[in-house]
Amino acid sequence: MLTPSSGAVGLGRALLWASVVLGLALTAHSEAGGHVPPVAAIALLGALLLAVAAGAVRRQIRWPGGLALAGLGQLGAHQAFSWFAGACPSPLPDGGAAHGHLTAPAAGVYGSCAGAAEPAVLAPEMLAWHVLATVVAVALLVGVERGVWLLASWLVRPLAVEPLWLPVVRRALVPAALRALPGRVDVHVAPERGPPSSALVMRLAA
Repeated sequence: MLTPSSGAVGLGRALLWASVVLGLALTAHSEAGGHVPPVAAIALLGALLLAVAAGAVRRQIRWPGGLALAGLGQLGAHQAFSWFAGACPSPLPDGGAAHGHLTAPAAGVYGSCAGAAEPAVLAPEMLAWHVLATVVAVALLVGVERGVWLLASWLVRPLAVEPLWLPVVRRALVPAALRALPGRVDVHVAPERGPPSSALVMRLAA
């Protein structure tokens, strides 16, 4: 039986969610001026999104759940892209000269802090692009979800078996003369007569 929550259909839905959310996150991040991380980092993030989506597609995803899933995916993707692309913490007031020992730990946490790196704080333009990507992803994928579940319900619907057409036989009216007799019938039977008496024979002989 076709079940959208498991099997090949469930895996396909999870792949669709992960790929669309990740692809729109990459587009929004690059359009807002962010750096694109290496391919290995993108593949790792896609695997994480696929694992989360595989647990979410056990039921039909509607707008509230879709916004939560896509919004968390966009936020996680932005943080991962910024880290892998070399996001740095806010610069120190003295330029970090007096605290040079903090440069190595910061580079280890935020990636390679080099050149024109991205700021760690989410800029308004970046936020707007990721919000737009979230809405577009949910609008697209929720519509696909409705179509998949509607198709699955139509395929597993039991076939309606129509009864065979049979000719209608009407009951003929029974005439009153042929109707059954009442349950109780009084039948009078005359008693049998015996031989004539001797007095009657003598009278006839006289």
